[in-house]
Parts: sequence; structure tokens; C-alpha cells
Amino acid sequence: MHGISLTAACAGVVGTLAASFAFAGPVSDQYRAGAFGLCWNASKAAIQAKYPGGSWTEDADGRAEYCVESRQTLLKLPAQHQTKQLCFLMGTDGTLGSVTAHMDASLPALLAIVNRSRTTFGDFDSVRRDDSSIQARSTAMLWTRDAPYMVQVASSNDSDGRPLEVTFTVADEPGLHTDGAARVSHKPPGT
Repeated sequence: MHGISLTAACAGVVGTLAASFAFAGPVSDQYRAGAFGLCWNASKAAIQAKYPGGSWTEDADGRAEYCVESRQTLLKLPAQHQTKQLCFLMGTDGTLGSVTAHMDASLPALLAIVNRSRTTFGDFDSVRRDDSSIQARSTAMLWTRDAPYMVQVASSNDSDGRPLEVTFTVADEPGLHTDGAARVSHKPPGT
């Protein structure tokens, strides 16, 4: 898409959907046209053409996933919090369903992406965590209010609580990532 903005390149897709987003929120405002330079209707070939050098595999549910090393900024964070790898998951319609950015597995990276997501998108409204141990080994905070668009920040940790993996996911098919998530409220009890 040499010299063409993502919004301009995806204008046909966005134009047909604009009426249904009269009350769009911050997640849809940021990702309605697509993510990481690709439209939500991107095919496997389009993904591979934009990001050559990766490999196709299947995720745990048998969906096609393309992962490629890619260093780029995310949510205007400083350079030390760039992505390391991007994984593009195909949706149920055979087009791009979600993109997961893998970050450096560190507490500073986790705090940076959580804090920036909260200032950009507001408080998360759902959470998913591993409750099988005293200290959760994995946690995901989800912003799902702007369905069909959603954002997820997730981490998995070692037994001492140090991050083993930090990811940022954006999707236009929330069902790919919301299984097991519970709604949360940030309001004090009784309000």
C-alpha cells in the first residue's frame, strides 16, 4: 500500500460499515479500518505480501496463523517497547480475524502496554486468568465494549510472577479471544 494510508486503502470496507458505528468507542476508532497496515478483509496472500518471511501454522483450534518477526512501535510507546513478532490469525470468514503483537517478556513492557491501553481505551471490561494456582500464571485484560472490535493485553508468568510472555491483540472477531473471560466492574460496591 505504498503511500496510501490504511484508512484510505480500506475506505470501501469502512464506508459500508460506517452507519453501524455511530456510537463507536476508542477501540473501534483506532482499529475499525484494520491493524498493523492490513485491512480486516485481508487474505492470506495479502498478509504474506505485506509481511514476507514468516510461516503459516495452525493455532490450538485449527485456525490458520501466520507469524513473522517484526519490530515496530505500538500505541506510540517508546522504542524499547516495540513488538518482536506479529501473529495474524485468520477468522471464520477466511480473512484476517486478529493480530497479536508479541512484546519483550518483561515487567516494564507489560506495565507500559497495560498503562497505555488504559489511557487509550479506558478501563478494561473483561478479564481472563488462570485460577488453578494461588498466584495466577496467566492474565488477560480485554476491552470488548466496541464489538466487533476488541483489544486484549495478556501475560503469562513463571512461578515467581515474572512475565514469560507479554502480548497485545486486536481483533474484529472477538469470539476468537473472549472464551473464558468474565465481565468486571471498576465501580466501587454500592454505586
